[in-house]
Amino acid sequence: MKKLTIATTQYGLTDICTEEEFWTGIDTKVRDAAEQGASMIVFPEYMTAHLLSLEPSMLHDEACYFLHGLTDKYIEFFGELSRECDIAIQAGTHICLEEEGEYSNKAFLFFPNGRVETQSKVHLTPEEQIRWPLVAGDELNVFDTEWGKMAILTCYDIEFPELARVAALRGAELLLCPSYTDNSSGYHRVRHCAQARAIENQLFVVLSGLVGALSEDRPQVDIGFCQAGVFTPCDLPFAADGILQVGETNENMTVLAELDFHRLRENRELGAVAPFYDRRPDLYEHEHQKTLL
Repeated sequence: MKKLTIATTQYGLTDICTEEEFWTGIDTKVRDAAEQGASMIVFPEYMTAHLLSLEPSMLHDEACYFLHGLTDKYIEFFGELSRECDIAIQAGTHICLEEEGEYSNKAFLFFPNGRVETQSKVHLTPEEQIRWPLVAGDELNVFDTEWGKMAILTCYDIEFPELARVAALRGAELLLCPSYTDNSSGYHRVRHCAQARAIENQLFVVLSGLVGALSEDRPQVDIGFCQAGVFTPCDLPFAADGILQVGETNENMTVLAELDFHRLRENRELGAVAPFYDRRPDLYEHEHQKTLL
């Protein structure tokens, strides 16, 4: 089983003057990560919404229409960059039109061989349900890679243990969590849940996020709070706090870590506790049925 050197980003919402500046900044981050030996890089949720800063302030439905218009360029750009740099790119999330007037918040993972895996956000936040014209995803994509099975749980999705458990039961040993949180409490909800999912399912979780602020407010994305990180079970052979690597809070930077899946197997076989294997699903189902009576 291969080790995976993975990069996760704290993507800075700095002021940009042109669209080309946006794409060039991403290109630089990807190439820098590849030069440091990363085989995969993870970008945040709503990253392409940074481009809204170049336009007059929009309503949410107008913003979705504008962002969807960039979809072809988004797919072409990341597909070519992945091939050129020989690195898998989890390109954050992008707004895509699904049906007339309805959009998804969709994560894309581009591979150097041209393969693309996608995952629409399954759980929409109250704001996304009320203000955005978004529809929730209705399936979980657990996919094979050269490093093993993985899945993408976008931001709020990581706060639902059922979804991560389904991914783990289907063989996922790595969860990618592109996120966007605009304050400390939102970030810590996602961060603590990411670490909880790593503990209870005995797997790796990689978190990315937006940081910084735009000089002019935009109702969709204007400020970010994050400390990106790579998390493990809080058990041998990993660190006691379950932190493999984290960045400096709210700094525009990239964090690299090596994921050793042999060590993950060691944890599952020889750890002090085995929460993934010591589950009692029959009891849970019985107790659940009692609540329905």
